[in-house]
Amino acid sequence: MVRGRESNDEQRDVLLRSLTEVGSSKPVGYLPLYTIEKFLRCTPETIAAVAAKRGLAAAQFAQAVCCIKSGAFYVYHREALGDLLRENADTICVAGLPLDPDGFVAHIAAIWYEASHVAHPIIAAAFGERNC
Repeated sequence: MVRGRESNDEQRDVLLRSLTEVGSSKPVGYLPLYTIEKFLRCTPETIAAVAAKRGLAAAQFAQAVCCIKSGAFYVYHREALGDLLRENADTICVAGLPLDPDGFVAHIAAIWYEASHVAHPIIAAAFGERNC
């Protein structure tokens, strides 16, 4: 039985990594609300409290305003995200994305951008993929 528990703990850690790795080199992370509730057996409020203790911001988006089917929960490092947005201000403006970190997170929660869109490299960089 212990082996099954270790496997579940490992799966939980892998899922949470999207949020726990948020910091200066990965300004944004998210998980679908369904994943948090059904697989992590946790609440967004609990994750938000942990994020706040780390100096991070958190935002929850219901499915009615989110491009993720169940809605999503985002954790982000405002300062690092703000730096990224300022560094790429020209591209951000061309892509029609907000320069404000809170507005940016709300925007990318609402709209899914294809890889070919001019906004995609900035969004990828916000999630820690430094290819822009």
